[in-house]
Amino acid sequence: MRVRQMAVLGAVAVFCSMFGSAALAEDTETMIEIPIQEVYVSGDVGSSVAMGSADVAGDLVGRSCNVVATVTNQDSVHPGNTLVVSSGDSSVSIADIEDVADAVTTQGGTITLGDTISAAVVLGADGATSLGSSLTVTCDALPETEPTPPTPASPVYTG
Repeated sequence: MRVRQMAVLGAVAVFCSMFGSAALAEDTETMIEIPIQEVYVSGDVGSSVAMGSADVAGDLVGRSCNVVATVTNQDSVHPGNTLVVSSGDSSVSIADIEDVADAVTTQGGTITLGDTISAAVVLGADGATSLGSSLTVTCDALPETEPTPPTPASPVYTG
């Protein structure tokens, strides 16, 4: 009877650990969305226009994440505009986002997250933007680390 109970408990433990691992494997990334409404803004060439921002969860601060911006340009053309995504001390720039009418541009890069993440357009040659886009920041899950096994003490010989 005792052996059967141990075998059942062992099988349950293996079953639970398999499903626990599967649940962890499915939670492989975290996404931050920054909605950017379609706007028309004009200003000085080279000036920066804030487009949107989001707070970053405390457990993500300091993580390197992939920024993917999908920029949808309408029928207007505003040459030389650059989308800049910033967080903490790092940023990603996506150039020429409104150079072609009715175009969709998807580009990105890697950023290290701070407390907030923001998007801005640096105005190009005509000093205007009519940007509409979506911005997604994807953070891969931190790799699981195995605990370091203790180092056995060296035997002490007393001779």
